[in-house]
Amino acid sequence: MENDAATFRFSLAGIPRPQRRDMVREVAGRAIANLDLTPKTDDPQMEVETRFLPGLTVTDAWVSPHVAFSYDLSRGDDDFTLLWSSSPARGGVLQFGSELPADGSAALLSCADRMDFETHEAFPHVSVKLQRSLLCPLLPDAEAALMRRIPADNPAMQLLKSYLASYRVLHEAGPAAQLAHRAAIHMADLVALAVGTDRDATELASGRGLRAARLDAIKRWTLAHLISPELGIKSVADAAGLSARSVQLLFETEGVTFTAFVLRERLALAHRRLSMPHLAKRTISEIAYGCGFGDLSYFTNSFRKAYGETPSDARHRALARHH
Repeated sequence: MENDAATFRFSLAGIPRPQRRDMVREVAGRAIANLDLTPKTDDPQMEVETRFLPGLTVTDAWVSPHVAFSYDLSRGDDDFTLLWSSSPARGGVLQFGSELPADGSAALLSCADRMDFETHEAFPHVSVKLQRSLLCPLLPDAEAALMRRIPADNPAMQLLKSYLASYRVLHEAGPAAQLAHRAAIHMADLVALAVGTDRDATELASGRGLRAARLDAIKRWTLAHLISPELGIKSVADAAGLSARSVQLLFETEGVTFTAFVLRERLALAHRRLSMPHLAKRTISEIAYGCGFGDLSYFTNSFRKAYGETPSDARHRALARHH
């Protein structure tokens, strides 16, 4: 079991097999998840990772077949959890007489009311738990939306999953309070959009979460094609299904242009490559062209402005540290 200010991890991997059933029931189930959890196998397996953000927690879990139900409702709260299976499994969750099968679809659950779980095979799943104060301004009729199935291909759900994937990477690089606060707001927006909101709330959520998720997807596509000399705002817009102007406006919400973003990332890539000893035999021009630059003079001038030294100086200084 690992715990820090931003992340909690629990695993049965290091627990002796004879102790695992009791560990699942008493620690993972009753103490941590507030569930009466009974494994359906003699060798239960469990991997859990929870990330804590302001007003919101994201949990990625993998659990071997089990039966579970809410353990002590007096310990609960009146918050909400959006739950879905990250890959299909036989089983699901039951609340208010409605079932959410583990088929990739999602539903909003009430943390204040009993939940029943049963899976007949390993159950990989994701849950986003939101405080009422974070979700209800966006979803005033949250109770009416409980256990309403959200298809896996729901556009807002797809954006939420994509945004979560990016946040996990950034979080591992070093959690930052400002990032966590913004990410929590954007995730709440996307949850509200997926579940369904009234018109005013939809406009608010679309103005933040949807825009942030689209920009995140565009940035990831851009970075994946960063070294291509054909990269341009038109190719990015075509890939995103948006107009070039819409893409530009998305970047401007962060105070940067698309061109400036590409230049910054290409320069950073070149800087990293100039610092790598195994690339020491490559010429400056080879590295510049390999990072997507088409003009060596432009690369050199831009590099000097960004880092206060020439590419050659940066290389010599970096390589000197390795000797």
